[in-house]
Amino acid sequence: MMTGRNVDSLQISFSPAVTVSNSLKMLQIAVYLSCGATACYLWGRRIKGKADSFNSITRVVDFKLLDDLLKEKATNLLVAVSGKVASATPFNCKHDNDSSGDVFEAKFEMGYETKLDNDGGLINKSHNFLFQIKDTPWYLEDSTGALVKVVRAELADGYVDLLKPQFDMTLSINEIFQRFENPQEGSKVICRGALDTGTSLTIVGEAVRDEAGNLMIQKPKEQSFRIFNGEGSFDKMVANLKSNSEFYFFYSKIFGTIAVAIAVMKGVTFIRKVLRERSETTDSDSEDTI
Repeated sequence: MMTGRNVDSLQISFSPAVTVSNSLKMLQIAVYLSCGATACYLWGRRIKGKADSFNSITRVVDFKLLDDLLKEKATNLLVAVSGKVASATPFNCKHDNDSSGDVFEAKFEMGYETKLDNDGGLINKSHNFLFQIKDTPWYLEDSTGALVKVVRAELADGYVDLLKPQFDMTLSINEIFQRFENPQEGSKVICRGALDTGTSLTIVGEAVRDEAGNLMIQKPKEQSFRIFNGEGSFDKMVANLKSNSEFYFFYSKIFGTIAVAIAVMKGVTFIRKVLRERSETTDSDSEDTI
């Protein structure tokens, strides 16, 4: 009998501790969910703000409309223009008198050079690594043939992604190291990247006029200078930003709802427990009085 009573007393004494432990775990989960909901909301709000900022940029398809826009706002006119790369002086053309070619080229070369003295004796050996950049003035051309000059495009975010680096796949890593051990006279292009005429681009920049009165797109003084590959890529990026913000807002609501549900459930349980204890205390006092 004593053993049974001891077991009963142990069960009664440990039951409240287990209940408190479970409650604390549930409340801890609710706090974590609340933090997750807050983080998702703030991140979604940041993305939405960026999407709204891009969406407010004036979209120009016909470059002739830039004249009217510059008359209305002569300074800090941020626009998004789309067109194809064109140039009067492209290089690396496949044929003479061909308008297709490159307007920008960056290449990395590896070479080996030996110098001999007057008597024919070896006096110097050297490995040369050369990084070359070549460019020419270029424009964006819309569907009507109107042109707008692009200045310092290499400073824009996304410009490097347009170059599409081409590696010399005829040389393996082992062959490159062998050139160090057994060098050959001359140079070899290891990597090359270029921007070709006819490439479709979308540029977000400041529309201005140069000293001659020609239309020009340059790096904005305050906003970011951006270049996107393709004429519809800018609109696609804005749509993706809006979609991502809605995604974070959705999960913010889910996490917040679950957190509130847990808090309400535990709150109701706690209130019922308090009321039950008060009721038992009142009944006990009544019995003592009798």
